[in-house]
Amino acid sequence: MGALNDNLFKLILVYFIINLKGLPDTSSILAKAGAIFVIPFLLFSAAAGVLADKLSKRNIIIAMKMAEVVVMTLSIFAVAFKAPMFFYILLFFMGMQSAVFGPSKYGIIPEIIDPKYVSKANGALNSFTYLAIIIGTFLASFITDITNKNFILATILCVVIAAIGLSTSFGIIKTPAKRSKKKINPLFFYEIYKTLRICAKKRYLISAVLGSAFFLFIGGFAQLNTIPYAIESLHLSEVGGGYLFLATAIGITIGSFLAGKLSKDRVEPGLACLSGFFVGIVFMLLGIFPNNLVVVIILLILLGFFGGIYLIPFDSFIQIASPDRKRGRIIAASNFLSFCGVLLAAFFLYLISSTLKFSSANGFLFIGILALVFNIFITGRMSEMFFSYVSRKILLKFFKIKVNNIPTPSSYIILLEGSWLEVFLMFSFLPNLKIFSLGKVMRTFPYFRGFLNSLYLVKKRKNKRYSLKRLFAKTKKYKRRINFVCLFLGSKFPKKDLKIFLKSSYAKTYPDPIFLRVKREGKIIHYNFIKTNQRKDQDQKA
Repeated sequence: MGALNDNLFKLILVYFIINLKGLPDTSSILAKAGAIFVIPFLLFSAAAGVLADKLSKRNIIIAMKMAEVVVMTLSIFAVAFKAPMFFYILLFFMGMQSAVFGPSKYGIIPEIIDPKYVSKANGALNSFTYLAIIIGTFLASFITDITNKNFILATILCVVIAAIGLSTSFGIIKTPAKRSKKKINPLFFYEIYKTLRICAKKRYLISAVLGSAFFLFIGGFAQLNTIPYAIESLHLSEVGGGYLFLATAIGITIGSFLAGKLSKDRVEPGLACLSGFFVGIVFMLLGIFPNNLVVVIILLILLGFFGGIYLIPFDSFIQIASPDRKRGRIIAASNFLSFCGVLLAAFFLYLISSTLKFSSANGFLFIGILALVFNIFITGRMSEMFFSYVSRKILLKFFKIKVNNIPTPSSYIILLEGSWLEVFLMFSFLPNLKIFSLGKVMRTFPYFRGFLNSLYLVKKRKNKRYSLKRLFAKTKKYKRRINFVCLFLGSKFPKKDLKIFLKSSYAKTYPDPIFLRVKREGKIIHYNFIKTNQRKDQDQKA
């Protein structure tokens, strides 16, 4: 109910001020409202996270719902006295209430839900949250339309919704206070920085936080830019443009629900990476085909659909990977970055519309390109999870694998024969896998080295044994943080040079390697792991 009311209230404010000042100021009014609403999230997210780790999250939720009722009641007077400045002040306090509410809302999930159901719970919560966001935006248009712009009736509806939200909050299961000893630091930027450093030490956590934050940036821009887009490209009124959010609501509801279903009992950041590419493409299509209402509605449904799939795995991973006593602060830091994204979206809208004089359609085109570039970066940072998801959920639909003698963790695997397809299928059954190979062209591509965190190419030298030495040396740097290392040499690599190298004193400083033999029979691929002594016996028999 809070997400619905936030967006209903914010858009009623926008319509109210547009009604006073006129249509030409639509983009600037939307940008100002977006910025004012998000600034409290930047100011109070860190403190809210500390509170969530100290006090009962249920009690915080109830207190914030009471504050929401007060703010909504005061908004009636802002309309009655035609005081837009007072409305902006109330919007700031509404943002403050939501900022304190957020860490407790999301942090309470692992406390009342079994860990294996967290993804599904997040799918349901985010499905309803983003559905509420879009419905709130839609309701603002609908109420303004049917009441003939009677904004007092609209604000009374906000009070009613706030009261319903307060009453339902009493039904939340009681949760104990975590009693963290962490104190609120008025230097909240430093607090956020320290929390993000904690995230950076936890594998993939900082990437998930950045991915979640970027979603709020593109989502915030889409919400702010849709009404100007409807006015400029589809020639609708500002109220008519609000109805387009219903299409996005349908997509987000389906996408969030499906993300929970696809994840089942595990968290799948790889699914988010895959969906991110489609989000970027849909944004670009909105910029390319801006004048056809039917096409725009379909694209908005798809945008919501892929957006819902994109966000759920990242939020679930943040909750699962965060330590219990630091979860509130980490979620608060994630919220801080997310709403930095929303604030940037407001500034970006103002920049392209008021300063650069770009059309709203061009804004969507630009944001689509930006989304694709960012998603390529995130996928590179989480490539291990991306390859794992693609191999399990897509490649295994076309191939069947049979594995014999899976090695124990901390194993060095040497693959002499096989294709890159067979290498990537290994991600489906070997967790925390790193692939090291010798290459020429790909290594020289700008920024490729180190871009994919699960694939490392070392330049091939004329001296084969020297190439092997450099390849083994490269693995040592990453061995502490991972479970499996696979050296993919290829069928053309001389076996004689490999045998001589493995007998050298340098090779003896590494664990005995395990050889992987791959045999393909149609669509069935056999993986047979052989220990060094077993391979010697097989070679002697041969």
